[in-house]
Formats: sequence, C-alpha cells, structure tokens
Amino acid sequence: MPTLAVTSLIRDEDPLNRMVDFAIENGFKAVELNGRHHCAEKLSQEDLNYLRGVADAHGITINLHYNHGAMPGSHSASVWQETLESLKRNLGMTKNLGGKVVVLHPGKIDVPTLASPEDGSELIRREAIRNLKRFVGRVAPVAEELGINICIENLFHDPGYVLQSYEELASVIDDADSPNVGATVDVGHCNRGDGIPDAIAMLGSRVRHLHLNDVIDGIDHKEIGTGMLDLDEMEPLVSHDLNVEFATLEVGARSPDGEGIILRSRDVLRKRYGAAVD
Repeated sequence: MPTLAVTSLIRDEDPLNRMVDFAIENGFKAVELNGRHHCAEKLSQEDLNYLRGVADAHGITINLHYNHGAMPGSHSASVWQETLESLKRNLGMTKNLGGKVVVLHPGKIDVPTLASPEDGSELIRREAIRNLKRFVGRVAPVAEELGINICIENLFHDPGYVLQSYEELASVIDDADSPNVGATVDVGHCNRGDGIPDAIAMLGSRVRHLHLNDVIDGIDHKEIGTGMLDLDEMEPLVSHDLNVEFATLEVGARSPDGEGIILRSRDVLRKRYGAAVD
C-alpha cells in the first residue's frame, strides 16, 4: 500500500500549519501541497523553512500538486512559457523541501481567440496535445536532474479538456521517454468517466501516484466508503505490483468536518487493505 498523504489545505481560510499539524498528530507521513495557495510563487522563505523543518523533524515527505488551473497545452506562447518557468521553479522548491512528486494537470484547451475551451475544434485539441507533449518534453530533464517525479493526472474526458482518453495520457508519458514522468490516477475522476479498470489496463506501470476519493451522484472528492468507489476494483492500484509510493486522500475539502472525513476514509482503507495502510 502506498504511503497515505493529506492535502495541505481543505479550507481556504486555514493557515499553512493546520493540515501539517493534523498530519503529524495523526501519523500521516506525507503532505501534498495545494499549488493554488502553497507554491513557489506564494510561500515565503519563512514558510519554506517551516515546511523543511517539519519534514526533517517528523519524517514527512512534502509533495506538490502544481497549480490546478495550469494550461501546459496552451496555444498562447507567453502562457506556455510562463507555465514552463513556473513549473521549473516549483520542481526546485519541491526538491528543496525533500519532496518526491509533483502532480501536473494536463489542463484545458487555451486559445486566446476562443470564448471557452469547449469551443475548440478537434484540430485545435490535437494541436494542444502537441503543445502539451512539447511542454512535458522540456520539463522532463529538469525533473530527472532534481530526482522529482512529474505525475500527469487523469482529468475528465469532457469537451474542453486537452486529453480525452487514458490512451492519450499514456501517449504523453511515453513520448517524454523519461523515468521521471508518469501518471497520477485520480480514482474519483475515473469513476466520473471511463472507469478504474480501463485506467489500470491502459496506464499500467506508468502509474506512480494516486488521488483517492469517492463519488456520489456524479460528484467526486467525497468521503471514501460513502459512494461508488469499489475497493476491490481499486486493489491493483495499491498493490506492490505498481511503482506507486504515495496516495493522497483528496477528501474533506470545504467541509467543517474535513478532518473527520479524512480519518474515516483512512479507516475504511485500513479495514479493507489491513495494516499495510500507513
């Protein structure tokens, strides 16, 4: 079973130390920084020193979920380049914090002349995939040098998104031809789309990282054990057959009982998978 992580922020108004303290007090050994708020561009040197001190003192790995709204497949040369330079900075920050994983969203179609991503044609989407592959190819050598894994997350296969299938995600990873580029499988996203079994079958050994959450009535990031998530179906993802080191509990966001949701979700995993859940 991969090491369980918690996110660094479940309520926007919370201070940086709240979820870090929660992780320490409840025996979690990894924290995944929320890149919207906790990133190289927003964290002070004091914040960074605090996080490094926590990592060293408590044996906690500090990983990063890079900016959720990033558009590495952008048609805008300036957006593409700014995103590339930002990700490089955040890879360096993660390395300095002792982290091992940076999660990257492949994002939506971004064309300055389009009113919305959903307006993009198939030809435009194909060009966005080429832009994304070029982006990953440029950043992969940086990840290799730093010893950080870039894990590209499966999003929704809905209009407006750059990637529309697990096969396309696999193609982006394969074209990078890097030992430091793999996939993050979000099981909630799977269950809102093409399913977990197809993700396992298509992505296989490319999977390096997980986001765990349940789905209720088409809404993901719910408490594990309360929705449609099939833990038997998910078992191959958490077995030792795959090279998955971390699994982040992406549950409890914006809930007054967020911490309780996280702990109950871990309990469900422990009941199903046993003492290997840590």
